[in-house]
Amino acid sequence: MARFIQAEYPAQHGGIDRVTRGLEALAGLSVTRGLLHGLALLGSPVTRLAAKARAGFATLAAARRQRREDDKLWNLALTDARVMADLSRAMSRDALRDTRAYY
Repeated sequence: MARFIQAEYPAQHGGIDRVTRGLEALAGLSVTRGLLHGLALLGSPVTRLAAKARAGFATLAAARRQRREDDKLWNLALTDARVMADLSRAMSRDALRDTRAYY
C-alpha cells in the first residue's frame, strides 16, 4: 500500500551545511590580515582625534603657564610700587593710544 513513498532524507541539515561552508570561507582569511585591515579602518579617525587632543592640551598648558606668570607679576606689583605704576600705565588709555602708532 505505501510502496510509492520514498522516505529519503538528507543526512545533514541544510542550515548546518550553510554555516559550515561560511566558516570554511572565513577560515581561509588570515586573522592577522583581518586585524590589520580593521585597525587601518579605525586608525585614521583615532589619529586625527589624538592630534586634536594634543593641540587642545598644548593650548591649555600655555594658558595655565600664562596665568601663573600673570599671578607672579601681580604679586610682585602688590609689593613694588614701580611695577604697579608700570602695569597701571600699560593698562591706561594713553598707553593704548601711544602703542597704536607702532602697528
